[in-house]
Amino acid sequence: FAGVGTPYPDSSSSRGYPPARSSTSHRSLDPIDSTRGSDQAGSCKQMAHNVGTALDKAGVTRIIFIRHANAAPPGGKKKAEYNGIHDWQKDDQMRPLTDKGKQQGAVARVWYEKDIGVPTNKILITSGARRASETLQVLCEEKAKKSIFSAFCTSSNTVGMAADMELVGSLHPAGIAPKCEALFDTHGYAPLAKFYGMEGGEEAFAEYGDVVCKELEAVAERVAMKKGNTLSCFGHAVFLNAAAMQLIKTWGAEEATVKQLVDLDLGEAEGILIERAGDKCSIKHMSVRPHALWA
Repeated sequence: FAGVGTPYPDSSSSRGYPPARSSTSHRSLDPIDSTRGSDQAGSCKQMAHNVGTALDKAGVTRIIFIRHANAAPPGGKKKAEYNGIHDWQKDDQMRPLTDKGKQQGAVARVWYEKDIGVPTNKILITSGARRASETLQVLCEEKAKKSIFSAFCTSSNTVGMAADMELVGSLHPAGIAPKCEALFDTHGYAPLAKFYGMEGGEEAFAEYGDVVCKELEAVAERVAMKKGNTLSCFGHAVFLNAAAMQLIKTWGAEEATVKQLVDLDLGEAEGILIERAGDKCSIKHMSVRPHALWA
């Protein structure tokens, strides 16, 4: 996935993928200044409102936020050697999928093809992290079909994507969400509900979610004329919940739906499907648990 903010070499051209576009890089965004007070709160509220309007105008009625599958620890360390502190700007973004992660992706592909389908997408979106883009590839690659013209192919041969791809840098929080990063490094991984219970946690993740929504607004405007009614966004646990939270508030989510999203613990290669109907929206946790690969 070549483009600004991509932390590893591009291999798309050699494998037949369409070139990925790059949205605003997280490295070009200034960290949110918590001293801006009510002016910033109003600005963030406007960001969220704008993304809902842009999605409506583009004919997007579904967004699915998908967490990456199981990935190697930062720096190639074994899990027991990893103490929770790492370089968000570089080391964390280089983590590849493990064999387990690739197997999880193959299982998740079944529900993705059945309930979403690549052709329904206006565009496929990924963070700049390697594990997110590799999860996108596992779930969304087209498979070659045997025929008189491709008898030499096997069912495992890939032939690219049925939809274009775009990198949205803010889907990985490096450099744009210092308060969220600090909470993560201090307390480790936790569902959004736990962070909401910490001082400043809800505000920090809301600010982050609004930055993502601003980028998604720009994407929606660019792809408005494309076919499809769906955006698939591949990224990272908790941070995807935060982005989804700011979006559903613009789509008329009821209090029970908001609570459902706060409490939703997104597992590896699982999704949050948001569907718009009239002035309301609903969410669905896309998961195959209980399953041996998620034990």
